[in-house]
Amino acid sequence: MRITIDPGHSGPIEPGACAHGLKECDIVLSVARLLRDKLTGHEVMLTRDGDVDNDELSWRAYESNQWGADIFISIHCNAFSDPAAHGAECWIAKQHSDDSERLAYCLLNRLVNKMDLADRGVKTENSTVLTATDCPAVLVELAFITNPVEAGMLSGMQNEFAQAIADAVEDYA
Repeated sequence: MRITIDPGHSGPIEPGACAHGLKECDIVLSVARLLRDKLTGHEVMLTRDGDVDNDELSWRAYESNQWGADIFISIHCNAFSDPAAHGAECWIAKQHSDDSERLAYCLLNRLVNKMDLADRGVKTENSTVLTATDCPAVLVELAFITNPVEAGMLSGMQNEFAQAIADAVEDYA
């Protein structure tokens, strides 16, 4: 299977959510690299393997489409003004395929069970990375970077997050 892994955000131009001394762009890139190494037996493309100078989203979907990906997973960390907000959630396009929904539930199930996170559900939105891809696409919010406990997990358990996603991909396959 050809798998596009999209570490969200770009680095210095748009680091994503920042809290507890952590930057979302760094965490998701680390998880994506670990995930790439765990997905043996599959072809894997990262949309970025370092900082990029463009956070416009359509190029991520374009690169995935040109490569002919079978699935697209965009990795993010959640954030909210209330530090008590917690859990994992997945997003799919409002006009999603059954395969996108199935992939989202595989991801959410593994994150909730392996990482002992609250299940915030599968939700819909029309983000460019979800609507412009030609294959099943999911945006996964690993945990809340603004929650002190989950920030510690995001900092110290990146390998476990990557393994949960790798296991979910195998469940989906």
